[in-house]
Amino acid sequence: MSDEKLTIDEMTETELDEYEGDIVNALLEASNYLTDNSEYRKISIPRRGKIMFSFRVHPLNDDELVKCRRQNLKNRGKRNEELNSSRYASQVIYTATLDEDRAKLWDNKGAWDKLNVASGVDVVNAVLKSGEKLRVLEIINELSGYGDELDDFIKNA
Repeated sequence: MSDEKLTIDEMTETELDEYEGDIVNALLEASNYLTDNSEYRKISIPRRGKIMFSFRVHPLNDDELVKCRRQNLKNRGKRNEELNSSRYASQVIYTATLDEDRAKLWDNKGAWDKLNVASGVDVVNAVLKSGEKLRVLEIINELSGYGDELDDFIKNA
């Protein structure tokens, strides 16, 4: 195909087949965002001038975010339904943490015992300060497509 842009109506059968293959490949490549190892960000938690620990987070899809929300509703399905926003933030961070890091940090039974908690989400809630959770959530949202990058791209298209 030439560099000249053609409308779909102007394309030959062969050009349409090539274009369709490009579209399918692009869609498949775009759908790999949940399993692509380059789609994560390392986060370090500094305290008193030193790094206490680090972990990696990946993007979340709609289903994962809905599940996190649903798991942290008080009076779910009732009129006075209310989101426990602190626990929701911890649930999102827990869910977005790469499996290996989640096992070492949030699902560490030794930490559960010492912190007197019953789950990995509780560890996130006990260990991260409110501002730290907010910054981590911003990174997860950016990775999940809620960042300025898409807005800038759309504006400049």
